[in-house]
Amino acid sequence: MVTIPVDAGLRLVQLQNDDAEELFRLTDANRAHLRRWLPWLDRTRVPAATAAFIEFTLRAAEAGNGLHCAIEEHGRIIGVCGYNHIDPANRSAQIGYWIDAGAQGRGLMSRSVAALASYGFARLDLHRQAIACAEENLASAAVAARCGFRPEGIARDAEWLYDHFVHHRLFARLRTDA
Repeated sequence: MVTIPVDAGLRLVQLQNDDAEELFRLTDANRAHLRRWLPWLDRTRVPAATAAFIEFTLRAAEAGNGLHCAIEEHGRIIGVCGYNHIDPANRSAQIGYWIDAGAQGRGLMSRSVAALASYGFARLDLHRQAIACAEENLASAAVAARCGFRPEGIARDAEWLYDHFVHHRLFARLRTDA
């Protein structure tokens, strides 16, 4: 099980099967907050759906093509941050994240993404890490910028979000970036 320290009281811990109930409750409590940007909420209506997601993430980690972590603040899950996809052949990965509405505005996500990116360069030998977020998701774009990810452009109609397509802002950070 991967654990990535972030700072005092804050860490990333690889999702495990016994996180399903707590993660589902957090997701359910933040449904309206998250639905604006995340397309999977309508498929996550019962704890079993979260359990199935965690099982999927464990298989992805075992195969070396993903790593999903709970963001834990003082032992309580407040969000998720991880690699939605790792491409070992090209030493690249795509980062995804979300956080409890009540935990926003304290820099927790920026610190978590920075810690994950450092882990990816140091421990996974990644060369490129990318973040894609809805074009209008300014909070997510700000996290990417604060963590040293450079803008690369817009992917038009990149994601179907319930009843419409959204463009994605693309950001990337290379091992060689200052």
